[in-house]
Amino acid sequence: MIPPYIRLALMAMVLMGVSDFVYGRAARRGITPGTMTSSQASFFVPATALWAALQGVYAWTPTIFLLGAAAGALTFLGLWGFMRSVALGEASVTTPIYRISFAVTSLVAILFLAEPMTPRKGAGFLLAAASIFLLSDFGKRGGGAPPARPASILWALAAMTAVGFLNIVYKLGAAAGAAPAMLLHGQGTFFIFIAFGYAWASQGGPRFSRAGWAHALVTGSCLLGGLMALVAALREGEASVVTPISQLSFVVSALLATVWMRERLTPRKTVGLALAAAAILAFTPT
Repeated sequence: MIPPYIRLALMAMVLMGVSDFVYGRAARRGITPGTMTSSQASFFVPATALWAALQGVYAWTPTIFLLGAAAGALTFLGLWGFMRSVALGEASVTTPIYRISFAVTSLVAILFLAEPMTPRKGAGFLLAAASIFLLSDFGKRGGGAPPARPASILWALAAMTAVGFLNIVYKLGAAAGAAPAMLLHGQGTFFIFIAFGYAWASQGGPRFSRAGWAHALVTGSCLLGGLMALVAALREGEASVVTPISQLSFVVSALLATVWMRERLTPRKTVGLALAAAAILAFTPT
């Protein structure tokens, strides 16, 4: 029988995958990152506040303040670093680096949180990395393509590190007994100030629109549900197991792009999806 925390990690994977897909769809429709993050934060903050209030856990404690500030800053740094890496280089090169953020989380958890390193986890890491390699089209270039710019790689590594440590913040919050709704509200409260500041600095302020609100409602809802499931999973399971499964959300995004956007299902993509499924099985306890 699959443990409850594995089911929660799978739920987080699905919801975050849907959120990533809709976020990409918004970008293709010309909705800027500044507008999208501000719109999403405008939904996320009151939703988490209401959730925390209904659960009777709305309370700003030193733990929530510190972890919320760290989570909000790391969320923004991860997103901004990834956008910078894509702007300076090729998405097919920077995306796999960014998606391997679970390696940072797992390494920190194994080294500093006393989580064990097992052969199954090692196999899971290799399978997940191979899946990312195949699904992202890393290494598939036309003849004469320029090499990746060092600045692009450095920004991708910075984004990967930020997201990797973000998951450690969630694990610390769960270990400290912080209510998931309040922890995420703390994150959202700090993030909304950063998001609006970024929007004003980059484009003169958020450019709210009906399309922007519609996409933000879907991404915000899925992200909220996914993060709630992730934090709940981290309460019961090891970060070195839960995080890699949730980070395989790109599999859902790839499937949605294939079905919804009618992208071609290539043999390479098929093998990548199969390896992702094998990675999930490797991280699932027997």
